[in-house]
Amino acid sequence: MSEHDLSPIVSEQWRRLGLNPESAEYKSSDPKENSNLGVVQRQVMAELLQRSKLALTVAPVSERLRLGEYCTDLLVQLTDTGFLQEGEHVLYLDQNIRLGIGDLERLRDLNISSFPGSDSKMIGGIQAADHAAHALGGMLLEEMGLITKQVRAGVNSGYPPDDLLELGFELWASLRYALIGRNEHIEGLSPHPDDPANPYFCIDGVGLHVASACSETLAQQARSRFGVNYLGCIH
Repeated sequence: MSEHDLSPIVSEQWRRLGLNPESAEYKSSDPKENSNLGVVQRQVMAELLQRSKLALTVAPVSERLRLGEYCTDLLVQLTDTGFLQEGEHVLYLDQNIRLGIGDLERLRDLNISSFPGSDSKMIGGIQAADHAAHALGGMLLEEMGLITKQVRAGVNSGYPPDDLLELGFELWASLRYALIGRNEHIEGLSPHPDDPANPYFCIDGVGLHVASACSETLAQQARSRFGVNYLGCIH
């Protein structure tokens, strides 16, 4: 979510890199190793996300055809929890994400104009969302035990550059301030309820929507990974 159209910003960044924004775009699935351009593009996306707000829906891969429905569920949830401000909004959906008649009606009720089947080359926000989905997906896959990878901390990380960090931690650290959540007392984690310096935020039911089609195991893994967010010191 962004208060401003990201397309002009993305187009200008690609022009600065010598790219034609009408034909070039960022794809998270493109290999980045041995590609200086790919690394720079990824950094552009990461910086854009730091100035945006992220919410996510988790669904089984077998439910891909219902992504439009689950996206609508997420927007309803954000509205009900007060995190989608009143006013007119625009929703761009990537190609192959469909909206049913019921979804379109619910979005209209929320004062959201929807554009399914949008071209990601023209809509910079979709490129940023692609980067976010790739990162969040990597975090969930690690929680599920399907990937185990370590990366070097690098410069300006707050850690010695050659220290090895779990990939999921590195991804979370880059996105944690963008995740939409409610600052509230989390039993067993937060300091005393009277302590105003509570660094924990509830994401579950706010910026995290778990599709009803998820198995109990997948739902538990999604909530374990994303349900609570910590915004305190990690160094």
